[in-house]
Amino acid sequence: MERGSPVVGKDVVRAWVDGWVLSRSVPAAVEIPGGFRIDVGEPGHVVRYVLFDIARVRELAVGRADGGTWIKTAAPAEVVVPALTPAWTVNDPEFLMSTPLRRGVTAVPSGYTVHTEERGGVTVVRVRAADGSVAAGGRIARTGSTAVVDVVSTEPAHRRRGLGAVVTTALTDAAAQAGAETAVLVATAQGRALYRSLGWESRSEITPAFVA
Repeated sequence: MERGSPVVGKDVVRAWVDGWVLSRSVPAAVEIPGGFRIDVGEPGHVVRYVLFDIARVRELAVGRADGGTWIKTAAPAEVVVPALTPAWTVNDPEFLMSTPLRRGVTAVPSGYTVHTEERGGVTVVRVRAADGSVAAGGRIARTGSTAVVDVVSTEPAHRRRGLGAVVTTALTDAAAQAGAETAVLVATAQGRALYRSLGWESRSEITPAFVA
């Protein structure tokens, strides 16, 4: 791999970044050479750099090693880690994925109901158990023709019942109905198996690193 060569296209990274900031209600990303900067402003997560060009990793790792700084690079760890200094901790790999959007429904297990709410370009889905408690949920943020799936989770007592698929399908159906054409997300290794089963395609490995 040549130094300075993007591992994945800028457009798909930009789509994820734009949807992520909308979903998380943080300021819009600022484009920088080779990626984007997001001022998150949370304890332990002050600023995030999302890079599609590996040539930028070393420069940022040396010059931006303040506590609460994160770098997420669209490249595998074996490419990213040599560019980091000892100040950085590398987290488990994540996976940038995408899928064409289409209308769809999935069977909801007995005893559960699906609830949908709109919040300014963000659709929030919650699956509630018979007692009214939230069993699973997630959201999808629409930015033009692209939508970003975010924070899909299932409570431990309700896992292995297909609720992750219920949430994801409800989210993508809502985005497709609203006119979005493509969905993007970043998944954990465990989540990737779910999304693959729903037809999502892996676009790039994401290596997260941070300074505590």
